Amino acid sequence: MKINLRIWLKIPDAEAATVKNTLVRRMGYGKVLTGLERERLFALEVDDAVEDPPDLARMLARELVNENKESYLASAEKLDFERGSVPVKVGLHIEDGEAETILDRLRNRLGFSMVKKVERSVIWKLKLDSDDPEKLAREIAEVLLINPHKDFYEILR
Repeated sequence: MKINLRIWLKIPDAEAATVKNTLVRRMGYGKVLTGLERERLFALEVDDAVEDPPDLARMLARELVNENKESYLASAEKLDFERGSVPVKVGLHIEDGEAETILDRLRNRLGFSMVKKVERSVIWKLKLDSDDPEKLAREIAEVLLINPHKDFYEILR
């Protein structure tokens, strides 16, 4: 079973603002990019024998979310996004040391032995005024959001 934790900042997101400004002011997407938001995603593979996935998600969130400045949404298996944006998931296709450290901390220090795997990625939610927003999102991902030597991207629709 997979538990997804989507985490976003309650406070202004400087990284998202920088990416948006770059796309609008330097790369010429000002007429089609109407909004941009960033979320962190933790996809946690857990034992299928977990009896109460929502309760486990809340316990894991206490360890992975700084509730002073972040909000989160937990879901099992499927990721659902609001209409009107194109979500672009960016992750590493090389070994992710931070995800391995988080897995070790959850399993060995905090006792969450039911957690089998942790995947970490970023979701960029692009609001695009275009006849083909997915094509435009792919273009933006390839020119700015990823480093092709270490990252992959996926349009989540």
